[in-house]
This record gives sequence, structure tokens and C-alpha cells, in this order.
Amino acid sequence: MEDIYYPVAHRTQEEIDALKLRYKTFDEQLIPDIFRKAIGVTARSWRKPMTWGTSHVVYEVTVEKQQDPLILRANIGWGEPEAALVIEKLITDTITKLGIPVNTILVADISRSMFPFEYQIQKKLKGKDIEDTFRGSQDDYDALSFQLGTYIAGWGSVSFQKFGRFDTSDALHGTLSGTKDSMYDYLIVQLDNDIAYLVDAKILTIRTADRVRKLFEEYKAVMNIEKGTLVHYDLADHNIMFDELSNTITGIFDWEAAVVGDPALDLASCPTWKTQYPREEKLLEGYMSIRALPENFQEKKNIYRLRTMLWKMVYAIRTGILNEDRKKKFVASLAPFGLNK
Repeated sequence: MEDIYYPVAHRTQEEIDALKLRYKTFDEQLIPDIFRKAIGVTARSWRKPMTWGTSHVVYEVTVEKQQDPLILRANIGWGEPEAALVIEKLITDTITKLGIPVNTILVADISRSMFPFEYQIQKKLKGKDIEDTFRGSQDDYDALSFQLGTYIAGWGSVSFQKFGRFDTSDALHGTLSGTKDSMYDYLIVQLDNDIAYLVDAKILTIRTADRVRKLFEEYKAVMNIEKGTLVHYDLADHNIMFDELSNTITGIFDWEAAVVGDPALDLASCPTWKTQYPREEKLLEGYMSIRALPENFQEKKNIYRLRTMLWKMVYAIRTGILNEDRKKKFVASLAPFGLNK
């Protein structure tokens, strides 16, 4: 898992095919047994949320003697045990202490000792996700983007050893650390494969692809910071809950893609997801209200955004979701370097 640059883009085709059938292969009649054995409560009913991600089976579960439902998030028992579920609990436990609203994970079990799959039980976050339910004005959205920027600055104070995806063996002993010796070492994981894939898909010419690869060597000194900090790296609106009345963020969740890295990676990649209004200006304002932008920010932003759009294009093609908006964002990520497709 540590040598995957970004989980959703770099799964094997076998895993992708297995995940398509996850709700058919998962035995939901095990849910009462899971809740009884894991946290000692009785599950009364359960349902799939209206929206859910691409990696797990997710159920909203009503339990006895509790008003608010809980969330079950489970793997399907495919491949090696998914340590990311434990890593996410360690991350959210840490961030909660900073006063930043995140999902509360009650249990993360990857042992497969009682059930043949990994799972989490979480408290349900208050509010609604921004992507599906936001109906406010641009000023309202700007306020959320500003607040998000302050939170990125907040968790940017949490530092770890090394860089890149979190080390599985350390996480199983309750500590968090990266797996790469430098930010550059992390950024080039799967880079050649991504570029080659886009050449084969006729998204990049061979000439442009060669220039793109050389850019990462040229920017190596800019990337290589001394200390890595927490990076969420999936700050899409569908991973952010908000309260419509107060127009405030109530929870940031889905830390599966989190890494040890440069805080500029969150700032650079965040606007590459679908947004209700342009996000970058207010996001940076929020960040700078807490701390100064990272050194060489403009250069970092350009190269980190390019790396993000490379894997996003691979993912979009592999999953059949490539559209004009994604193509335009990819072209825009090449523009600062004087490149086109």
C-alpha cells in the first residue's frame, strides 16, 4: 500500500472489479453481530446512505438507546488487511485535539479475527455534505473556503517522521510516520506509470510526456522540505460537512488518502476538485490568517497541481468519468510550464 501514490487511482484492475460488486458480496446480515461484538450495542436497522464512496460498503445503522445513528464502513476482505482504516483513526484522534471538526471513529478493526473483513464504526457527522446540498451564495461559499483554509493551516502543525503514505507496521503499533525519505521520493511514486498511461490514452504526446517527467527532476529542490506535516489530500466538497444555518464546517472526513508532506499539497490540490464557486483565493486567505504560505509557494503549487492532475486523469479514464471539465483542469495544470497536451 505504501508504494501506491494515490489509492483510488492506483488500485489493480482486479481490485477495481471486486469493488464494483462490494454491496452484492457483503453480507449485511452480519451488521448486528458486528455492533454487538465491537461496541456492545444492538443494531435495530440499517440502510445505505444516499451517497457513498468507491472503496467501502457504508451503512447508516440505528442502534438501541441512542438517538443518533452510527456509521459502519467496511472493506470486503479483498487482498491484504486494509491498515488505512487504523491509520485514519490515529489521524482523526490527533486532529480532534486541535479543535478541528473531523469524523469520530469509535472502532477500527483490521484483525479479521471475528469477521473476514476490516471495518470501522464511526459517529455520524452533523450537517450535510457541501457537494450535494449547498444552495447558498458565493459569499456563503467563500466563508466556507476561508474556514477550510484555516483548518489546513491547523493540521499543518502536526508533523511526522519521513514523507508519503503512512507506514503500516508503525500504525499497527499506534504511531504515525511516512515511508519515504523525501517529498520528492513520494511524488514520483507511480509517476512514470501515470505518464505512460496518458501517452497510451493519447492524452499526452511522447514529447510532452518527456518534458513533464523532467519537470519533477528540475523542481526537486523546491519540493524537498525538511519536515513533513499532515496532508489530507482529498479535500473535495463531498468530504466536508456543513451546517446550513450557521454556514460553518461541521466535519472533515475520509482521510484514506492522507500523507506526510508539504502543506502546499493540500492548498494546490484542493481547487482541482469540483467546487460550487472558485475556491483558491479565499482558501489561501484563510490559511494566511493562521500562518504564512510555504516558501516557494507558487512553484510548489504548480508542480503539485500538475502531479495531482496526472493521477486524476488516469483515474478518470480508468473509471469512465472523463469529461470536459476534467480535461480543462488538466490543460490548465500544464499551462504554467508552457506545455500543452
